[in-house]
Amino acid sequence: MTDRLDPLASGWAEAWNAHDLDAVMALYAPDATHRMSSGPLRRGSDEIAAMVRRSLDAFPDLSFTVRDAFATSDVGGGRVVIEYTMRGTQSGVINGRAGSARPIEVDGALVATLDGSGRLLVVVDYIDHHAIRRQQGSAP
Repeated sequence: MTDRLDPLASGWAEAWNAHDLDAVMALYAPDATHRMSSGPLRRGSDEIAAMVRRSLDAFPDLSFTVRDAFATSDVGGGRVVIEYTMRGTQSGVINGRAGSARPIEVDGALVATLDGSGRLLVVVDYIDHHAIRRQQGSAP
């Protein structure tokens, strides 16, 4: 990573790569929302923590590399964008899909509004789920 990457982005990748649920959740405001661009909206700490836990359980080698990031700040908080590459091997069930034991690598971008303390408040995560399924052999 380069010095110009936002510290929040570095901390985000470090928390996920450590598979540290508490560290990931510390990045979120208690009343945060997280929506995958092609999936359901998760509201609040309990629903977001369940999503994180499912991901870490299904992909025991899950890792993220931050390719680029930037942040803005304003009186109420600010915004952050994190461009990343996600890698891992799904060995467990997630969203009803059994693991294929095939490795995946997919690019994504997380776009978020921050609260006044710099925590993630409203998150939209853009990732190509079809590419993941294709790499796992469950989609053409």
